[in-house]
Amino acid sequence: MKRMLAGLCAALLIPAFTAALARDRDAPPPRVGTLNCKILPHSGINLLIHSTRDIECTFESNAEGPSERYKGETGIGFGFDVAFGRNSTLDYAVFAGQFKPGTHQLAGKYEGMGGDATLGVSIGQTSPIQNRAGTIRLQPIGGKNKGAGASAGYTYLYLQAVKE
Repeated sequence: MKRMLAGLCAALLIPAFTAALARDRDAPPPRVGTLNCKILPHSGINLLIHSTRDIECTFESNAEGPSERYKGETGIGFGFDVAFGRNSTLDYAVFAGQFKPGTHQLAGKYEGMGGDATLGVSIGQTSPIQNRAGTIRLQPIGGKNKGAGASAGYTYLYLQAVKE
């Protein structure tokens, strides 16, 4: 069962990774920091072809400046998502050509393809996702899932600035 879930996730992700590799041939923008997100437990909805979960994120810039906080949601917009007892975190490297720390530029919607399978330990991850303007790209660099489940499809991440 675990191999079948991993194979299904891999088959669904091949087009996304191929597109991501093609984009990477262009001169990539510089890495400007790291975005760490915690998926809030008992939040959102989980349907077979659509799911959403609330998140809280912190952006740490590579340049000097204060941390930026965000809230929002992440999920599968079209695909499948079946999970039980999940507790997750998401970590992204942030790439942008023109970026000013402290301005909450990460606010907005990011889209891409992705998937994972979890049975105690998570396998799989999303391909890089970018905002609609294509000016900021988020590259998954880590994440933790606990529980059991599988998901794959069109993924999204929506961020709103939390001003203090």
